[in-house]
Amino acid sequence: MNQPKILIADDVDYLVDFMISHLETMFNGAEYFRARNGYEVFMMAMKLKPDLILLDWEMPEFSGMEALQTLKANPNTSEIPIIMVSGFSKPEHVKKALEAGAIDYLKKPIEPQELLARVHTAMTLAGTLHELKHQKHQLEEEKKKSDQLLKGLLPAEILDSMKNYGDIAPKRFKNVTVIMADLVDFTVKSQKMSPKRLLDELQTIFTAFDQITERYNCTRIKTIGDAYLAVSGMWHNPQNHALIAAKMAERMRQYIVEHNQKHHIDWQIRIGINSGDIVAGIISENNLSFDIFGDTVNTASRMQSYCDPMQINVSHSTYQLINDYYVLVRRISRKVKGKGAVNMYYLHRPLQSRANKTKELQTDKML
Repeated sequence: MNQPKILIADDVDYLVDFMISHLETMFNGAEYFRARNGYEVFMMAMKLKPDLILLDWEMPEFSGMEALQTLKANPNTSEIPIIMVSGFSKPEHVKKALEAGAIDYLKKPIEPQELLARVHTAMTLAGTLHELKHQKHQLEEEKKKSDQLLKGLLPAEILDSMKNYGDIAPKRFKNVTVIMADLVDFTVKSQKMSPKRLLDELQTIFTAFDQITERYNCTRIKTIGDAYLAVSGMWHNPQNHALIAAKMAERMRQYIVEHNQKHHIDWQIRIGINSGDIVAGIISENNLSFDIFGDTVNTASRMQSYCDPMQINVSHSTYQLINDYYVLVRRISRKVKGKGAVNMYYLHRPLQSRANKTKELQTDKML
């Protein structure tokens, strides 16, 4: 540090001149400032942000010790290195100053060589601490970026488990509801947009879907191109996972309507819902991709495929769990590979009976 700013706080003029005269032999072009009491020390430290303060303990009105405690308590001055200068020579005085935050202690009468040595050591130590804090801040920022990236790849519960245990074993989840949403005619519409506009649209829509998923305490699994996969009931909503999934799907559809009106675009969405058991886990040690598997997932995908635009297509297993809360329209059974004819239903509207209103209110309060 070629031109440090040094604040000397002492009410005795010749001591200030004495210290400056010797410090000038060590620093080329340093700036020196003078304070005569504790009040001036604090105000000048706030304004100047000096690189070092030499602080006399026995100043009038507002002592050096009081100034030290005030400086260390204020976040704007707490990191300024301070050497306490005092005629007190007992060990308890040194201990008190160091515990209050002083970086070193210089006893009077001041020996020039000791002054230079302690100032040099204090400046070096302060520079090292500053660099370490800077590196710590950089590491924390990098960690935030990494955590944010992982948050986009893995559910929060999986991240917590990885941090605590370091490994994620495959797990079977019973009685959950899978939601599969897909943008209609995405390929055709994407050819009419610039790459930037297309990606901006997907980012906006899927970010909104993430927020909806989080609001309903569901779990986003992944996006597959223009498709969005989520689950209700994996870690939350074990008793009413299907009802929560239905409400979430309605909100996703409503968001598309609002987005179209706001941005003068014409996206449409298909949503398939199915309830049952799934297996979940990370499929590769070299690829942090958390995924879900099983017939329940495949059927949810079929529900989405056999769905008309802006409809929510529900499987029979989900129908059995929500038909007390919704009016559902039964559709013609469709043949599904490996399953034969499969019953499916369109989610029409919530039932409006008083009992169901009460149940829905209770569900909403849980969100």
